[in-house]
Amino acid sequence: MEKVLLLYSGGLDTSVMVKWIQEKLKKDVVTLTLNIGNSNLKEIQEKAFSLGVSDAIVADVKNEFADEYIKKEIYADGFYQDYPLSTAIARPLMAEKAVNYAEEYGCNTIAHGSTGKGNDQVRFEVTIKALNESINVIAPIRDWNMNRVEELSYAKSNGIYISKNGKYSVDENLWGRSVEGSTIENISSPLENDVYEWVTPLEKCDDSGMDLKLSFKEGVPVSINNINYDLVEITEKLNQIAGSNGIGLINHIEDRVTGIKSHEVYECPAAVLILKAHKMIESLTLNKNEMDVKNYLDYQWSNNVYNGLWYDPVMEHINAFENSINKYINGDISLKLYKGNIIMKSIGSDNSMYDYNTITYDNSLFDQNSGKGFIDIFKNNTVIGNSSRKEKLKVIQ
Repeated sequence: MEKVLLLYSGGLDTSVMVKWIQEKLKKDVVTLTLNIGNSNLKEIQEKAFSLGVSDAIVADVKNEFADEYIKKEIYADGFYQDYPLSTAIARPLMAEKAVNYAEEYGCNTIAHGSTGKGNDQVRFEVTIKALNESINVIAPIRDWNMNRVEELSYAKSNGIYISKNGKYSVDENLWGRSVEGSTIENISSPLENDVYEWVTPLEKCDDSGMDLKLSFKEGVPVSINNINYDLVEITEKLNQIAGSNGIGLINHIEDRVTGIKSHEVYECPAAVLILKAHKMIESLTLNKNEMDVKNYLDYQWSNNVYNGLWYDPVMEHINAFENSINKYINGDISLKLYKGNIIMKSIGSDNSMYDYNTITYDNSLFDQNSGKGFIDIFKNNTVIGNSSRKEKLKVIQ
């Protein structure tokens, strides 16, 4: 019997898909569950076997996710429409592993749980086809046009357990948590309290806040308050620290790849804190020309990743630039975390471009007399251009 490899989270969509593939397509199902910071592998594996799959593969890839994906996002200050790319950077890793295991287990089809309205269908399928064009890809929720009510009914009739009755559609990994569906879709009402898991609501945060020191080496955070950790540990600790101080909740309207707007809620405490601290160190250690080019390429990096183009050839060139320039992003930054705010207290770097003796208003080494000559030259482009336009207007009139 032909086998389908299913990317399996243990949630409503993918659990329903196991039974549907077995019943409708008459194929064996091999599930693949990856721990990228969110999964109880044993529990999910047992649930998969209880649904009658022929095999249930589980793998812990947190370190690979941090070193090969999160690190690249930190390098590129990876924000899309003002939120960190958490779900988006996990999808190419999941797709890559799905291709590898499909080839190993003799599966000629890969299935994923995306709908036809969202971004993940694009991210999964573009990546899978980029890595192995001969593998067939199906998305049962999309392809069979299933809605959430039908899924819940089908799950109930087939004895499939769904936690919290599937109120929200939730995706979690080390870098963030995304929540959508249910009452979130009503943009005229505030968020309900059960949306919050990682971020403390501002009214419940400690009134004193918290002081924190982060150290960066070659663009990556390496210590918290002078204690060294690897990137997985730092992310886990800052999720708790920043989240408890109300940092990292994003509640916004987002433009999807599919051309529709959606109301999305994200909890990304560590990601928000790390990326903003990285940007501060960056502003200290890079010159204006470097910053201008980096800001442009950061934007391109984020758009490509959001749009599912992790393996597009252009990403090799963008990542090469980001790898090169982050060698200079080193330093320490002390921050105040206070009710959703990240406030810089002090900052320093061995390769800082900030020169106190030049910028100070007290006995500065800067020769102010040089300013006039600079302006005399700098003004030419604007002054001559405006003068030329005025003369032409006189002639026309």
